[in-house]
Amino acid sequence: MESRLGGAEVQTLSLMKGLIEKGHDVSFLGSCPTLLEQVRSEKMKSEKLLIGKPPVTKWNAVSFLWRKKKMQYQLIKAMEKQGEIDAIFMLSLTEKLLLTQWCADHGIKVIWVEHDRVGRWLTKNPWLPQLRELSVLATTVVVSSLSISLYRSIGWRGKIVAIPNGIDLAKFDSSPISGPSSPLRIGCIVRLTHDKGVDVLIHAVKDLPNIHLTIIGTGREESAVQSLLKKNLQATSYKLQATHENIADFYRSIDVLVLPSREHDPFGLVVAEAMASGVPTICTDACGIASYLNSAESIIVSAGNVKKLRDAILQIQQHDQWTHLSSLGPIVAKNRFSLSAMVERYDALLCGFAN
Repeated sequence: MESRLGGAEVQTLSLMKGLIEKGHDVSFLGSCPTLLEQVRSEKMKSEKLLIGKPPVTKWNAVSFLWRKKKMQYQLIKAMEKQGEIDAIFMLSLTEKLLLTQWCADHGIKVIWVEHDRVGRWLTKNPWLPQLRELSVLATTVVVSSLSISLYRSIGWRGKIVAIPNGIDLAKFDSSPISGPSSPLRIGCIVRLTHDKGVDVLIHAVKDLPNIHLTIIGTGREESAVQSLLKKNLQATSYKLQATHENIADFYRSIDVLVLPSREHDPFGLVVAEAMASGVPTICTDACGIASYLNSAESIIVSAGNVKKLRDAILQIQQHDQWTHLSSLGPIVAKNRFSLSAMVERYDALLCGFAN
């Protein structure tokens, strides 16, 4: 399923299934073909809704001005067709702008789900002032306290709560691992773009002996990353590949997982997955998941700091430190980042509306 659906879609599907198990009557209205297919294969209620692209690019933000009346009509008709609704989760900017006021006027509790990175698509968006005004009518759910701070900084006026993403613990092997190997096998699963800081990781390991770096990912800076690897590392000490057949097996093949994000990374699900697999982790303070962890559970370094990242990798090579992080990871993942924990938090949110 993960090979077909992106992270946000997997979280949405898991949340729907979990809320149904909690006794909620859940329906999905949307246009994502793969998510619609999965929802229908799970025998959950759904309706295909094609209303046009959200205003997150320059052209779509401009064209939204003359498209919005027709889209709003379609959205309202779709809502009326559903009958009585107590609460609605909104993922797209389109429905947040066009449907929030209508839902509030009709006594429907509005939950905005904001799992994306705060970037220019939002901070420079001409529709941001309207979003700020509408935010007071919604409860915004983000995935970390870092995201709460960022949304407050751009003028969000309504209630904001942080609910971490969840992972399916059954997919990851948490049996004890003997210890770090030699060479130290460093893994990184990341989109190859500037904000993810892959270049920082490459510079951090270039002078370290006895390491092997594997980077899994694709992106617009793939050729630049490949060039940087060739320039700074021996051909036998790194591998760059687009995907891995079984991501759970990949975690068990490495000694440490590094997420070197230099800019806002809303959560950092790969860190939770690696911890569930008993793999020590290093992430930066630009990763939302860092706000749920302390130095005894993961090594957290300053974003963009090559020296701090290099020192953290050296620290991981110490057997006692590695063993401690490896043994603690599955416990932390189970208690804080399981799918069941995520569903419980959303269920509590919905039940809070009813009280």
